[in-house]
Amino acid sequence: MAKYTFEEIKELLLKSINEDHIEAELRLIFKNKSNEYMIVIYDDHCSFERCGSIDEQTIADYKTLDEMYKAQQVDDIILERDWNNIIEFECLDFEMSGYWE
Repeated sequence: MAKYTFEEIKELLLKSINEDHIEAELRLIFKNKSNEYMIVIYDDHCSFERCGSIDEQTIADYKTLDEMYKAQQVDDIILERDWNNIIEFECLDFEMSGYWE
């Protein structure tokens, strides 16, 4: 079971951009994937990214977090299906804003 639900993460991402004007970068680690991934929130969209070397990096942009949650991502990740495979959440922006420790 993931430490946070999608709804909890969505609330924090929207708070960071709408109230604090911070383009938060949330790092995700999945138990069954060797790469790290990132969700980034912007004023007018969000993205799901695979981290790594230049050749490994991918970015997919979405209008909403809900759209991103349901879409098939790189490495056959569908957040709606695979959320409970997330074993680590890290967001320095959330820590600095006092959203979590």
